[in-house]
Amino acid sequence: MPSLVGSEMCIRDRVKLAAPFNATLREMVEMHYLWRLPVRLRNDKLVDFLGAEPHTPLDSAVYQTLQGLGCLPAGAINTEA
Repeated sequence: MPSLVGSEMCIRDRVKLAAPFNATLREMVEMHYLWRLPVRLRNDKLVDFLGAEPHTPLDSAVYQTLQGLGCLPAGAINTEA
């Protein structure tokens, strides 16, 4: 009988063993199929409802994220104006 703590046991098996005791690991096991299969989403209904798909410029998104995380020094230059 193989050892359950031996190096033969892959990380996936260890996560499955611990899943009943940890909510995050339990959800990871449930969503594991999404890591192995490509997922394609369509936004037709969203565009029909909104009229156009909203887009945030990358520079603005990065600036706002860094600002929200407190990673920018006081008085950082805001170029999104």
